Amino acid sequence: MSKIVLKGGVIVDKTGERHADIGIGDDGRITEIGEGLSAQKTIDVTGQIVSSGFVDLNAHFSQPGNEKAETFETGTRSAVKGGFTAVLAMPDTGNINDDADTARSILRLGETALCHVEIAGAITMGNQGEQIAPLSEMAALGVRHFADPLIAGESDLIIRRAMEYSQRLGVTLHFGCSGGGLSPEGQMNEGTTSSRLGISGIPKENEEIEVFRLCSLAKMTGARVHIQQIANPQSVKLIAEAQAEGAKVTCEVSPHHFALTEVLVESFEARYKVLPPLMTQENVNEMQKLLHEGKVDAIATGHRPCENHLKEQPFQEAPFGTIGFETALGASITYLNSPLSAILNLLSWRPAEIAGLEDTHGGEIVAGRPGNLTVFDPQKTWVVNGTEMLSKSSSSVFEGIQMKGLVSHTLVDGELVVIDGEIQNNESKR
Repeated sequence: MSKIVLKGGVIVDKTGERHADIGIGDDGRITEIGEGLSAQKTIDVTGQIVSSGFVDLNAHFSQPGNEKAETFETGTRSAVKGGFTAVLAMPDTGNINDDADTARSILRLGETALCHVEIAGAITMGNQGEQIAPLSEMAALGVRHFADPLIAGESDLIIRRAMEYSQRLGVTLHFGCSGGGLSPEGQMNEGTTSSRLGISGIPKENEEIEVFRLCSLAKMTGARVHIQQIANPQSVKLIAEAQAEGAKVTCEVSPHHFALTEVLVESFEARYKVLPPLMTQENVNEMQKLLHEGKVDAIATGHRPCENHLKEQPFQEAPFGTIGFETALGASITYLNSPLSAILNLLSWRPAEIAGLEDTHGGEIVAGRPGNLTVFDPQKTWVVNGTEMLSKSSSSVFEGIQMKGLVSHTLVDGELVVIDGEIQNNESKR
């Protein structure tokens, strides 16, 4: 007999959808899939979708060094409530993850998280773009991803050498393209709105230039490169062209970049200050089209919490960032005119492959697989309220917006960490 049975749901995975119960054993793996299953504990999920757990390729936990903004404990509580069973933690914490000792300490933090945490090391020391970090020492500890979320002015030579090094190590490099090379003081998207508001702008061409550079170097070196938080549709087209030419390049888009526009900045509320900045309605429409056409590899939250008092400052003085775990599914269902299977591919199946977690996350729901599962009601409506979310920060770019699609249960390695939207424990049992 199974330990847990999810009863009455609709399973959606790569093979399609089917009505079936799912049994989970004592070892945390799926034991059986069928009808009329029994178990020590039965969870009725009738009318809901059961999918493989979501995987986020771009999460910021601030720990170690800036625990006032977020910790692994608070961050992963928010993650599992949003249906994520695995996340990739970026290296730009209070103490940059750029050496083996820091990596060891962060790996230990990950062991106590509520979901699986892959950690990314920094590509260059201090993320300053001047000296390549000891990638081999961190890779020897099991670190498989290295990132620079902003591209802090690295020369072409530094990036080329890092890519060549990464290929020998068999790791993936992740780059953000919103470092503001054309406008380091920029606060929002450059255009008529920024001019009218008197706020310094960031031209969308800044991203295009960096994307073109990364794609060219990826083709030259053969490195695996993932480009983060694309906001400009032209960048997606450049990446698609590079992929067609054989480059091992993938990309992600965050929900607010296919859902919201720069018009919100007219309120001068700092919750709308994100990097890359919110774009025009035309850009948002085009990004939705590209997602629908399958030109984007993954949806990633870019979850970057800020201390609440800092987000209460005037717009120009406040830091960039928004929380994102608990709104990712709802925003995707609400704003994308795509089949549910396509949305799950972007939230779960494809990012699991990019993260190298396809053996344990994403993929097909079959007997023998680890029980990393998410249950949600795609028709459930709710209104975003940042103060009700589990991150230390309550600053959500989606504040006050009604969404459709809400997670009810999350299982990590067969353990029910969320039941009916409520966290069940604070410690991982993996």
